[in-house]
Amino acid sequence: MSIFNILQIMKNQLYCFLSLVLLCTNTIAQERKPYEDHTVFQINKLDPRADFFAFETEVLAEKGKKELSERFISLNGKWDFKWVKSLNDRPENYYVTEINTEGWGKINVPGNWETQGYGNPIYLDERYPFEETWPDIPYEYNPVGTYRKNIEISSEVIKNNTIILHFAGAKAMEVYLNGEFVGYSEGSKTPAEFDITNLVKNGKNMLALQMVRWSDASYLESQDMLRMSGIERDVYLYSIPKVQVQDIGIKAGLVNNYQNGEFKATFFLKNTSEKNQKAELWVKLKDQNGKIVYSASEEIFIIKNDSLEKTFFEELKNVKKWSAEIPNLYTLEFGLHPDNDISPSFISKKVGFRSVEIKENQLLVNGNPIYIKGVDRHETDPFTGHVVSRESMEKDIRLMKQNNINAVRSSHYPNDPYWYDLTDKFGLYVIDEANIESHPLAIDEKTQIGNEESWIPAHSERTKRMFYRDRNHPSIIIWSLGNEAGHGKVFETTYQWLKDHDSRPVQYEPAKTEHYTDIYCPMYPSPEHLEDYAKSNPQKPAIMIEYAHAMGNSVGNLQDYWDIIENYDVLQGGFIWDWVDQALEYKYPDGKPYLAYGYDYHPDLPTDGNFLNNGLVDPYRNPHPHLSEVKKVYQPVEFKFDKASSILQIFNKNFFKTFDDEQIIWKLLENGKSIDSGRVSLNEIKPRTEQDYQLKFDRASSDKNELILQVYLKTDSEEVLLPADHLLAFEEFLLSAFEGSDFKPVSNDDVNITSQHNTILIKGNNFQLSLDKISGEIKEWRYNNKLITNEPIHLNFWRAPTDNDLGNGMDKWAKIWKTATHNYTSKLTKQPVLNNKTVAFEVAYKLPENIAKINVVYEVNSNGDLKINYKFEPLKEELPNIPRIGMYMILPSDFKEVSWYGKGPGETYWDRKTGQQTGIYSGKIEDQFHRYLRPQETGNKTEVRWMKLESEGLTLSAFATNSLLNSSIWPFEMAEIDLEENEIAASASGLVPVTKKHGADIEFGENMQWNIDHLQMGVGGDTSWGRLVHPEYTIQPKSYSYSFIIRPTQKR
Repeated sequence: MSIFNILQIMKNQLYCFLSLVLLCTNTIAQERKPYEDHTVFQINKLDPRADFFAFETEVLAEKGKKELSERFISLNGKWDFKWVKSLNDRPENYYVTEINTEGWGKINVPGNWETQGYGNPIYLDERYPFEETWPDIPYEYNPVGTYRKNIEISSEVIKNNTIILHFAGAKAMEVYLNGEFVGYSEGSKTPAEFDITNLVKNGKNMLALQMVRWSDASYLESQDMLRMSGIERDVYLYSIPKVQVQDIGIKAGLVNNYQNGEFKATFFLKNTSEKNQKAELWVKLKDQNGKIVYSASEEIFIIKNDSLEKTFFEELKNVKKWSAEIPNLYTLEFGLHPDNDISPSFISKKVGFRSVEIKENQLLVNGNPIYIKGVDRHETDPFTGHVVSRESMEKDIRLMKQNNINAVRSSHYPNDPYWYDLTDKFGLYVIDEANIESHPLAIDEKTQIGNEESWIPAHSERTKRMFYRDRNHPSIIIWSLGNEAGHGKVFETTYQWLKDHDSRPVQYEPAKTEHYTDIYCPMYPSPEHLEDYAKSNPQKPAIMIEYAHAMGNSVGNLQDYWDIIENYDVLQGGFIWDWVDQALEYKYPDGKPYLAYGYDYHPDLPTDGNFLNNGLVDPYRNPHPHLSEVKKVYQPVEFKFDKASSILQIFNKNFFKTFDDEQIIWKLLENGKSIDSGRVSLNEIKPRTEQDYQLKFDRASSDKNELILQVYLKTDSEEVLLPADHLLAFEEFLLSAFEGSDFKPVSNDDVNITSQHNTILIKGNNFQLSLDKISGEIKEWRYNNKLITNEPIHLNFWRAPTDNDLGNGMDKWAKIWKTATHNYTSKLTKQPVLNNKTVAFEVAYKLPENIAKINVVYEVNSNGDLKINYKFEPLKEELPNIPRIGMYMILPSDFKEVSWYGKGPGETYWDRKTGQQTGIYSGKIEDQFHRYLRPQETGNKTEVRWMKLESEGLTLSAFATNSLLNSSIWPFEMAEIDLEENEIAASASGLVPVTKKHGADIEFGENMQWNIDHLQMGVGGDTSWGRLVHPEYTIQPKSYSYSFIIRPTQKR
C-alpha cells in the first residue's frame, strides 16, 4: 500500500473521530458544533485537486464541455428551500427522506438567498455583521437556509463507477443523502467534493443540506463586499470509473536561456476496484495548429485499492511562450484505458510555457521584467449578486483587454474556474488570492489572529485548496496568502508551504518587507512613498496590491504614479481598486430601477454605505468616465515628436509583442478641425525598441490659429478580443497655441442705456440686458426677444462633493466656500458707461465673513456679446483651499444641444484629462453628465476654447479669452446632485459618510446650469478616506483672474 493511501486512511479516521466527538452531547460541557469550531472545517471532504473533467470519449474531451458527458448530472436549478431567521429555529430533521415541506419555497441554485427574497444583503467593510468574538457565532439573528432536491440517477451511471458530489462554491454547510450524513464543508470559494458511492441508489435520491449564514468560517471571510449567503457556484454529480485519475499536476517552465520548454505532467491514479488492474496510459501535447510536438504511452499496473503516480517529462526546443501579451497555449491530451470492462477516461487541458521568478529585485516573466497594469476584481452581478455567468466573465476580460489592462488580482478569493481559463486563453497576469480575510480582527494587534496557532489548520487548508485547484494555469504568476488578515506564524506557515510546493512568487501585503512575502505589495501608497522606497536600496520588487481608489468620480493623478514607476526598475506597477461597482439593482414601488447601497439593503443594521462601489465600470459593465484615463496611462506605446524636424518617434513599451500588424494614423488639427491627415507604413517595432518616422504635412496657418498634431496606434485587422481599427494608444502635440477670442463690436448698431425705477436697461438692435440698480446683477437678458436668463451670472466656489471629497471631509473643511456661493452680496460700483459701441460696468461682490472680494467688469458690445472680466482676491489668511473658481448661469430648459472645442468627448478634470482628446465635439445636453451611483460632481470639460448651446432659434456661446476654461452644462441645477445637509449618517467603519441619494434619482428640471469656470480642483483618488487632492491640482486661496465672452446669435 502506498504512503498516499496510508495518509488518506489516517485522515479519514481522524475525521470520523472528530465526527464522533462532535455528536457526543452527554458530556460535562456541551461540544461545539462544526460551524462554531474553527478547528473543524471539513468532514469527509475529498482532498483538493486540479480543475479537470474525465470524459468517456476522446471527442468529448476535445470539446471540453462536461455538460455533454453522460457522466455529468447538473444539480443547478430549482431546489426546495426553507429560510429561518435564527439558528434556534432551524429545521431539525430536514434530511430524512420523506418530510412535510408545506410552507417551503423555491430557490435557484446557484444563487444567493438575499437576491431571491430570503433575508437582506449587508454591506460592511471593517466590521463583522455580528457582535460576537471568535470562535463564538450569533444564534438569535443568524439565518439558516435548508435545501432539498430529488435527484434521479440511473443504474448505468452507478454501475462500476465512483460517484462524486461537487459543490464549486458554497458557504458553511452540512450535507445528507437519502437520510445519511455525507459530510461538512467550510470555505466558500473552492470546491467541496464528497464521495457518495456508498449512499447513492438507483432511481430517486434525496439530497439535503443546511447552511448557516454566519459560522466560524465567517471570521475568515470578511472581505470588502456585500455579505450574502448561499450556494454561489455550480453543483453537480459526476461519475468516474473505478480506475481513475484523481489529480493532475502540470509544470511547463523554460530552460536554456528561456528558449526551450520543460514539460512535466504528473498523473495521480487510483484503482478503487477489488481487482488489480492493467491499463494503458498515453499523453499527447499539441501546438496551436494541432501538430503533436510530444507523445508518450505506457502500460501500467495498479494494485486494488491503491494509488499510483505517473510522470511524463520532456524538453521541447523553441517553444511558443505564454505571456499576457502573446498567450500561446498548447493542448495536453491524456488517455487512460483500463483492461476488463472498466471505462476509459480522456482529459484535455491547456498548457502554457512560461517562467516566473524574481532576480535582482525584479519580477521576471520569461526572463523579462514586466509591468503590472492591473485591476482588482470582485465577482459580482447586479441581479444575481456573487453568482457570475460565463457571459459576464467574458465581457469583463474583453473590456479589460480593450482598455490596455494586462493583470488582474482575484480579490479576495479564488475566482470561478472558468475565469482562469479565460485569463490563460486571452492573456492576463493573475494574482490568485486565498479566501482569507479577517480584517475586523486584523485592525488591532490585540485581536489579530496571525499568531494564533489554533487557526493555522484552517488557513492552511484554504491555501492548499486554492493551490491544488489552480496550480496548472499559466496565467497565475503570483500566489497571495490572503488580504488584511493579520501577520505572524499563521502566514509564515502558509507561505512556506507554498514555497515548498511551487516556484512562483508568494506575496502578502501585511508582511510588508518581511521574509514571508517575496514582493513588497503596499496598499494605497502615495507617489512620493513609492519613490522613497525605490531610493532606499530595496530588496524586493514593489507592486501596489491596491491603488488609485476608483470610488465615484475619481482616478486623478494616475499618470503621476506611472511617471515614477517607469523611472525605477524596482517599481513594477499595481492593481487599481477596483474593476466593478458591487451594487445590486433594486426597484422603487413604481418599477423604476436604481443601484442600491448602504441602508437600501438593510435599514436596521450598521453599514458602510457606498464604499463598495469603487469600479472602473458600473455593475452592468458600462464604463465610468475614468476608465478612459486608465486606458491612456496603461497604453503600450510612447510617442515623441520633434517639431523642428517633424520626426515622430514611436517606442514599443511591450516586453514580448512586436508591432507589425498595427497602423499609425496622424491628423493635423487647426482650431479643432482636421486640415491634413496621413498613415504611416509601420515597420516592425520590436519590444522595448523605438523607431523614427518622418511626417509630412502643411503647417501653413494664421499666427492666431491653434495647431495640434494627433497620433494614433490602431489595430489593422481583428485581433484577440480587439476589433479591427481598435484604438490602442494615442498622443497629441501642441504645435501652436490658442490665443483667445476677440471682443470687438462688428455691428454699427447703437447701444442705449436707460434707467427706470430700480432697473438699468442696456439695449441694442437685437438684445436687451436688465440690471439691478443697486446690486448691479443681471435681472433679465434677451436676444431677439428670446429669453436667455432671468437670473444673475452667479459666483461659484463649490462643487457637489465627490466620494473622495466626502472621504477627506471637504464638505466640512470647505463649507465656507459653499456658504459663500449661496450667500454673497453685490454692489454696482461703476455705472454703465458707453464707449465705442461698448457699455462697461463694474460689480463688487462681498463674501460672508469678508473672506474675499471679487470684482467683475462686465462689457456689452453692439453685437449683444457680454464679456466678463473676473478678479478674485482673498482677504483673510489661513483660508481653506477652494473647490472651484468660476461663475454659472441658470438657463431655461429650451437648450437641447451642446458643442465645444476642448478635451472630450468624456468628462475631464485637472488631474484626469490625459485619456481624452482635444477636438470639436457635440451631443445632447441631457447626455453631458454621468450618473454615478451616488450623485456628485460630474460632466466637467477641461481646456475649453469655446462651448455652444443650441435651442430653437438661438445659439449661446462662451469663448475663452486669456486662458482656457473649464465648463459643464447640466439639464438640472447643482442642488440635484449636491449633498443634502440631513443626508449624512456615520459609517460603521468610520471611513466615509453614509448617504442616501442614488444616481437614478437625478431628474431634469425646468432650468439648466451652465458652469463657466476658471479652475476646478482635481478629483484625486489616492484614497477615498482622507487623502487630499495633490497640491498641484488644488486651488489655493490667492489672487485669480480670468475672462470669457458670452455671445448670443440667431441659430441658422
